[in-house]
Amino acid sequence: MTPDPRQRAAELARQAGVTAPGDSAGDDGAPRCRCGHPVDKRAGDGLVTCRGCGHLPAACSCPPLPAGAPGSPGGGEARLAKIAAAYAPVDWRAAWKTQPEAVEWLLEPLLEEGTVNALFGKPGAGKSLITLEIALHLVRAGHVIVYIDQENRITDLVERLQAFGAGPDELDRLRMYSFAGLPPLDTTAGGVHLLALAVTAGAALVVIDTTSRMVQGKENDADTFLALYRCSLVPLKARGITVLRLDHPGKDESRGQRGSSAKEGDVDTIWRLVQAGPAAFRLEREKTRSGHGEATVELHRRFGPLRHEWAARTKGPETKIIGQLEALGVPPGAGRPAARKALDAAGIKVSNAQLEAAIRLRKNCPGQLAGSSGSRAEVPDCPPVPLIGTGSRAAPAPASAPERGQKPAEPPCQHPGCWDALYGYCLADTPERTAS
Repeated sequence: MTPDPRQRAAELARQAGVTAPGDSAGDDGAPRCRCGHPVDKRAGDGLVTCRGCGHLPAACSCPPLPAGAPGSPGGGEARLAKIAAAYAPVDWRAAWKTQPEAVEWLLEPLLEEGTVNALFGKPGAGKSLITLEIALHLVRAGHVIVYIDQENRITDLVERLQAFGAGPDELDRLRMYSFAGLPPLDTTAGGVHLLALAVTAGAALVVIDTTSRMVQGKENDADTFLALYRCSLVPLKARGITVLRLDHPGKDESRGQRGSSAKEGDVDTIWRLVQAGPAAFRLEREKTRSGHGEATVELHRRFGPLRHEWAARTKGPETKIIGQLEALGVPPGAGRPAARKALDAAGIKVSNAQLEAAIRLRKNCPGQLAGSSGSRAEVPDCPPVPLIGTGSRAAPAPASAPERGQKPAEPPCQHPGCWDALYGYCLADTPERTAS
């Protein structure tokens, strides 16, 4: 068999005292003398000589380079080990101990903590208005929001906030940057500037309105959004900061966001906003990495003050799971570990997303299992939990009594223990009921 010319050349080099490219003694890829110094080709005869002493490598008189130095025996491994020491692998034992019992939401079911999310819809559909209301809702709940707005004037923002019933004294946590002139977010400088704003403020959420106006690359170029993810989104996600970026759809709205399909690769969840009527809207989830939460949310616009009431209904296998948990004697307030343990012991297989939804439904509607037994619970159509507006979890808006002569609201479900007929919201969602 004819030997490989490269292997033959490397062997001749070693016999002559020259380290060939790729050997451990020459981790930079350049030929070196056996002492570790680089070699030079001598003019005239073309022979190689040691740069340290000037002799041929076979007659080199240099002392060996110190162990661990680039070019020394073992120097390549030592250098790689030093680089590797800068990175920490996952500590699985610590990760197991700190795993939360339930999904940690910033705003359920839209924003899971520490995720990157996209919201798109037709121009004028209300993306910016609804997102500003979300920001106000979270600010009232005690979170800090960094909002980068390249769409709306300050006068427009003030007008909308006034319509929401907000005042300047409650907006200190809303760090709004309107036409602030940040560097493009698909550049290193843009990512550093955005991270500086978020970290300095202690932000729980960063809003980018609108994505296409904050990049310098072409919208149809995949590299633009790969750079956006690498430069701006990864640093935020690595710090557990939630991101919501707004965008427009393409000519065919059913095909998703406008521009490169790479936009879909950098996010955990994609929501599409659809206007279903003059004051009715719907959020439809088109992508999710985790499967957590409901996939459709209904929004109804109300006035006096302006607000959107959100309603997400849980349907499907969660109903059966609730009955199974009841039959197994799992308390309604039990978390996912206890429920999972009971189901596994009974040989019942359910997904984490389905179990999470069932647990949430049980907690939101106490008493809904009265009279149910076995694995076929007759779960009534409990009132949807409003996420923003009347009955909101984190920052409930004050409810108003019905006008004189107006009939009080009738409960969608027939158990007064969780439905307030006077004000028309789920008592299971009030702080007093939750705390008891």
